[in-house]
Amino acid sequence: MTRTTILLITNGEKTEKSYLEGIRRIVPRDANLSITVKGENGKEPETIVRNLTRSQGGLDEYDEVWIVVDHDGKDRRGFLDACRKVRGTRMFGIVSTPCFEVWLNAHYERVRKYRDQEDAKRHYVRLTGLTGAAAKNLPKDFPYDAAPDAARRCCLTGATIPGANEQGPSPSTAVPRLLERLGLLMGDPGV
Repeated sequence: MTRTTILLITNGEKTEKSYLEGIRRIVPRDANLSITVKGENGKEPETIVRNLTRSQGGLDEYDEVWIVVDHDGKDRRGFLDACRKVRGTRMFGIVSTPCFEVWLNAHYERVRKYRDQEDAKRHYVRLTGLTGAAAKNLPKDFPYDAAPDAARRCCLTGATIPGANEQGPSPSTAVPRLLERLGLLMGDPGV
């Protein structure tokens, strides 16, 4: 049986890549997936798409590419359109609004209405007890197994989880769509 090759790529400096590496490690072996995780620290999402689609970009090595980015106070619809337009390899944009900490926070409790990224990050620090530079890390005991609960808590009550290649309102994240694809969430997680 042929394995599906998947690239998980992020422009996050540390937290997102650490999370994706952790997810890669817990994907069931019988999922028949070969997963690679890469970090493109600080690169704009459109630049990541452009670099991947160049002749030497390596896109042809993968059946699917999932690009995980923060909203960062910017309209990401151009990036998401670029993902949809890629020919051959299936490419998906995953946007967390206002930032990836929305998804991390949801592993502990329902997200709140955040004023901005800093507000969401302060909530993460309160939930994890990590401070200073350590707050860019995941706790050693990060509750990956709480992903089904996180999927129900990653938006405000009554809101819908955005799909892959969709930009949701604040707070929201499409990370549950990636986890569904990897076989870590079954069915529509709802909210």
